[in-house]
Amino acid sequence: MATELQPGGNLRLPATIEIVVDVFWEPEKPAGKDVDASAFLLQTGGRVGADEDFVFYNSPRSPCGGVALSEVAAAQRRLRIVPGALSPAVTKVAVCLTLYGGGSFAQARRIEVRVRDAAGSELARFSPPTGGMQEAALILCEVYRHQDGWKFRAVAQGFAGGLGPLASHFGVDIGGGQEETSAVPPPQPESRAAASEGETVHSPASGLDYAILYRGAFALARVDLPQGQQLKAQSDAMVAMSPTLAVDSTTQGGLLSGLTRMVSGESFFLQTLTATRGPGSVYFAPATPGDIAAVEVQPADGLVIAHGNFLACSQGVEISSKMQNIAKGLFSGGGFFILKAQGQGVVFLESFGAIHALRLGPGEQKIIDNGHLVAWSQSMQYGLELGNPGLVAAFTSGENIVCRFHGPGTVLIQTRQPGQFGRWLSPLLPV
Repeated sequence: MATELQPGGNLRLPATIEIVVDVFWEPEKPAGKDVDASAFLLQTGGRVGADEDFVFYNSPRSPCGGVALSEVAAAQRRLRIVPGALSPAVTKVAVCLTLYGGGSFAQARRIEVRVRDAAGSELARFSPPTGGMQEAALILCEVYRHQDGWKFRAVAQGFAGGLGPLASHFGVDIGGGQEETSAVPPPQPESRAAASEGETVHSPASGLDYAILYRGAFALARVDLPQGQQLKAQSDAMVAMSPTLAVDSTTQGGLLSGLTRMVSGESFFLQTLTATRGPGSVYFAPATPGDIAAVEVQPADGLVIAHGNFLACSQGVEISSKMQNIAKGLFSGGGFFILKAQGQGVVFLESFGAIHALRLGPGEQKIIDNGHLVAWSQSMQYGLELGNPGLVAAFTSGENIVCRFHGPGTVLIQTRQPGQFGRWLSPLLPV
């Protein structure tokens, strides 16, 4: 008997030559618009290795023969996936559905996915909820490597902008040859901090969709949680959430972790928001005026977060405290305790002002005023030095102690700093 899956649910696939994924929808043309399916052969990092790893109506078969797309009926597409034929570099096959010419999948009465083995036995099925969906593209499901086998995951995550932006998101250069169903520009996965206002972005590391609204001084983030998924956030960060979500508070890591988070400028407690009663969305925002950045974290390299800049993270990320040496604690601007984000997922950071990413190559260096630090790659090395040669010149120039970072890695900086703003504001306040 087939397993009924909810979005976010997964199933181990049997060791079989072929997996068949059938996609159905009703009506044939929602609001008079054409619908079609596609697949992306993704490598580590959630992007294709080449444009040929994009399987769609104009290129219905991957070069390796591991994925083939066919039209069974006007409102049915079939994907045959042969795991053994896929390149070892391919870790995931993402199956997607696209609506052409405008509109959204809220205009579809039903979408259903059925999974069968080579013998025709049905293994799983699921129907993603489409009510209220505003997107014209849908990441339906994934067939992905897991240990020595393969698994199937029901995803059901909307994606703004249609086929063009969806392909660009997965690293395919479509060269303007495919119709886009929206004027929304394609996401920029290489710079998660630069997502445009209101644009829905998919996080490959966490499997979640998010959008950052009102970029600049008054940013607000929205994260869409499939059923069973969690988000951890600062205790006062939540602004609004769906009624399908439950909220709880925890010290995460015990009393000591809570205390060290508190002295590093964060909350003693963390909120845990869980989609217990179905998929839903949560909105959260910083306590001070400024921007929000979303950063992907992978097991190979975590993130170090400066004083007061952590906002939220997905459930695959562990937040812990790290004590710096005396010199760095006194002069780096981060305090004696800083936060580490490790694991796999997405971390949301807050700032005072806008956030800018500085990407350093091997051997490259960058000198940064410590008051502008937000976060940096855990693998990076940095040291302290005077901002100008000579003690007097350093202090009279306004650049006292600075940090010299060594690549490779990424440093996120904020365009304003609270101390500087406080010094500007102080003379204007009534005595």
